[in-house]
Amino acid sequence: MQVQRVNLSPMQLVSLTALKAHMRISTKKEDALIKDLQLAAYDWVEQFTGRSLLTTEWKFITTSLKAGSEVRHALPFPSLLGIESVSHAFSNIKKEKTKKYTMEFRHGVEYICMLSMGVPIEIIYNAGFGPHPQFVPEAFHHAIKVLVALWFDEREGLGCCIPATIEAILRPYQIRRLA
Repeated sequence: MQVQRVNLSPMQLVSLTALKAHMRISTKKEDALIKDLQLAAYDWVEQFTGRSLLTTEWKFITTSLKAGSEVRHALPFPSLLGIESVSHAFSNIKKEKTKKYTMEFRHGVEYICMLSMGVPIEIIYNAGFGPHPQFVPEAFHHAIKVLVALWFDEREGLGCCIPATIEAILRPYQIRRLA
């Protein structure tokens, strides 16, 4: 299985101004580093929680299963906002779109269910809390501010680890999956 972000637009859950205010920085000298840390913190929070924060388009490609077998896959990075397309991927070039699938919702996770044609299935979908930062719970905003400040202060990486408080703040939002 493979999952990748389709739209690579800047993910500004927390503005540069808000980050600098949180860290009490008034100069522009460190802006590039803060922006890099912001993207890293955003990605870390998404990976830790298993959730897409702002509306993001994702491409999920399953492994091929025996033709005729039932396929049920949890879509990575919920919350599902919409399915753009579902295709049987015969090759990188030849894909056949289908509407023969159903969606199930179990324990906060969306599953796509369909019959396999013996080839990988490619699902393009949108997921996240919404398109604007105000749709995302405040815990995510706070976690990103704290992570950026921590990584900024510990930029050499010596003794830097994720504080237990950040994990505790985000744990209620974490999607846990069995491998």
